[in-house]
Amino acid sequence: MTIPIILLSLLFSSFTFQKFVIIGTVRDTTGRSVPNVRVLAIDENFQPIRTIFVDGSGQFFIRGLSPGRYQFRVETMGTPYQEHETGWIELQSIRARGGGTENYPLDIVLKLKPNKNAAPRTDTVFAQNVPDAARLAYERGAKNFKDGLVEEGMASLKQALALFPDYFDALESFGRELVKAGQYEQSVAPLKRAIKVNPRAAGSFYALGVAFLQLNQLEPAIMNLTQSASFDASNANSFMMLGLAFGANQQMAEAEEAFKKALQVGGSALADAHFYLAAMFEKQKRYADAANELELFLKDAKEIKDPEKLKAMIRTMKEKEKNMTGKPLRFTAQH
Repeated sequence: MTIPIILLSLLFSSFTFQKFVIIGTVRDTTGRSVPNVRVLAIDENFQPIRTIFVDGSGQFFIRGLSPGRYQFRVETMGTPYQEHETGWIELQSIRARGGGTENYPLDIVLKLKPNKNAAPRTDTVFAQNVPDAARLAYERGAKNFKDGLVEEGMASLKQALALFPDYFDALESFGRELVKAGQYEQSVAPLKRAIKVNPRAAGSFYALGVAFLQLNQLEPAIMNLTQSASFDASNANSFMMLGLAFGANQQMAEAEEAFKKALQVGGSALADAHFYLAAMFEKQKRYADAANELELFLKDAKEIKDPEKLKAMIRTMKEKEKNMTGKPLRFTAQH
């Protein structure tokens, strides 16, 4: 789920990115974040190429992935959750020219391990009485996706929804898979229905907001991403995407606030927000602020392909500030 060139071009002029960044969330079936589990990125040769732990807010970030097919496995030892493995995910650049970095939001939902002796949960959660046949079809679909059988998985979800049209888990999964496949228009109806069934479904609001953002329908994108953030304030992805939507809609003050919130929630792991802010500030001729954000990006980003190019950009911002004010820019990077 990459952001279209037309949206990025509204924010960036002389800035370029490199490779893919997985911006991931791990949650349970009620929408609650699942922290402190391990995520492995597996390449087409079935070799683990990245291992990272999910942070306390249920977030993880995997940077520097080249175009290709990957699986992502969640290891849940010591937790009440079942292990999970995604199907094969194709990371493919939509740009006509080489280079660049694109964000790929990845939402992983974990199920509890069967435990007949578990104490009943006392918090309020969304629950449905689902017909057995529909539940079996949904579970078959989940296994299909895990095995990389996307078409079979979609067929199983359709079967589950034919048996029980208001099946929330199936609606959200179906809509989310459509968004992943780039079928944004087709994803809108099932995601809207999922929200009608469960009006506090943060994940459905998020996926719908991403779909509208990809369709360049900025007002509904902003509305749905705002709802997602209000129901799950720990999801840095919602604030990052809100920043992109506000920026594309020329609401720069709101975009700045959203990106800063993404940094507040995601910390240094979400260093790309500094780059987005720098690009916005450069367009607004706020060169000192742009230089500051680029310095922070250089400090916090884990993998930068060409740091010398980034340093040259910082010098350019400082020179522009000097030419505009007539004073040298004194600067120390700080959060």
